[in-house]
Amino acid sequence: MEMSSKNEIREWVKENRQALTQKQEMEWNDSICRKILSLRSIRQAFCVYCYVSFRHEAGTEKLIQGLLEMGKYVAVPKVEGKKLVFYAIQGKKDLESGVMGIMEPKSSCLRIRDEFAPVIVPGIAFDREGHRIGYGGGYYDRFFDEEPDHPRFGIAYPFQLFDSLPAEAHDKGMDMVITP
Repeated sequence: MEMSSKNEIREWVKENRQALTQKQEMEWNDSICRKILSLRSIRQAFCVYCYVSFRHEAGTEKLIQGLLEMGKYVAVPKVEGKKLVFYAIQGKKDLESGVMGIMEPKSSCLRIRDEFAPVIVPGIAFDREGHRIGYGGGYYDRFFDEEPDHPRFGIAYPFQLFDSLPAEAHDKGMDMVITP
């Protein structure tokens, strides 16, 4: 599939995510979860940074639960100005609706700063070189500029993986992209 702009790719992927059946989405999310939980860098981590999925993104609910059951600290992002700040959660009870309706940690959660924690990164599309197209806000690119030592894992459904994507110098690549 050849698309010329990031916006065309964003629209195409969003349409395909909306068209997923609940069964397919659940099967793919389960497969991604198993793969991530089996990674050595995840098993050895003290803390894992993870996004809270919404709008048919590759699902993280089961993944977060699995990490917590493994005894990991799980930190999720909160948008503060133009920055992402990560806070530890112990489950859904620690989340509330935030910017654009995305679930974020409540103000009672503990801020975490583990500069080597693996990060599960959301994205619209990824390519085989690890390039990523996000939602266009640049939050994760700025975050990785400030904290470049995190291992970065993109998770995606098969149709979100492209041979190549348009990339710019400021775009931060993934160390690995995990699909079902």
